[in-house]
Amino acid sequence: MMRQRTMEEWKGRLISFGLETLGGFLVAVALDCFAVNAAFPLTGFSGIALIVNRLWGLPIGPLAFLCYKLLGRGFFLRSIRCMVISSIFIDYIGPMLPAYDGDRLLAALCTGVTMGVGYALIYMQNSSTGGADFVVMAMKAVRPHLSLGKLAFVTDVAIVLAGGFLFLDVDGIIYGM
Repeated sequence: MMRQRTMEEWKGRLISFGLETLGGFLVAVALDCFAVNAAFPLTGFSGIALIVNRLWGLPIGPLAFLCYKLLGRGFFLRSIRCMVISSIFIDYIGPMLPAYDGDRLLAALCTGVTMGVGYALIYMQNSSTGGADFVVMAMKAVRPHLSLGKLAFVTDVAIVLAGGFLFLDVDGIIYGM
C-alpha cells in the first residue's frame, strides 16, 4: 500500500527542485557567459565537454557515468534530473545570455564563484550533475578511507592540465586552476 505524501513533503520536494534548477542555471551562466569566451580549461566533465566543444563543436552539456549500485537509487534519480536541467540550461538557455568578453582573470573568478554557488545548491540537495562527481563519489564509496576532496582535486587537476596542454595554453592552465 502506498502512503500519501504530506504537504510538508511536497513543499520540501518543490524547494529542492527549485534549488537544483537555480543551481543548474548558475552552472550554465558560469560556462556560457564566462568560461567559453575566456577559453580556459575547467575541471570535471564540464572541462572535458569544453575540450570536446573546442575540438569538434559538439554540445557541452554534462556527461554521466551511471553508478546506480554504488550511489543508490534516490541519488541517481535526483542526479539524472539535475543533469537534464543543467544540460538544457547549458546548451539552450545559456547561449542566449550575454557573454563576458573582458579580462580572462575576471572571467576565471566569475566562473569559479558562479559555478561554485550553482554546484553548492545542487550538492546541498544530495544530488549531482553527473559526470566527474559520479566518478569521484563512486570511488569514495568503494574506498571510503580516501578523502573526497583529494579525489576531486586529483581528477580536476588532471582535466585542467589535459586541456591546457592540448591547446598549448599555459595561461589557461593557471586560470583553470
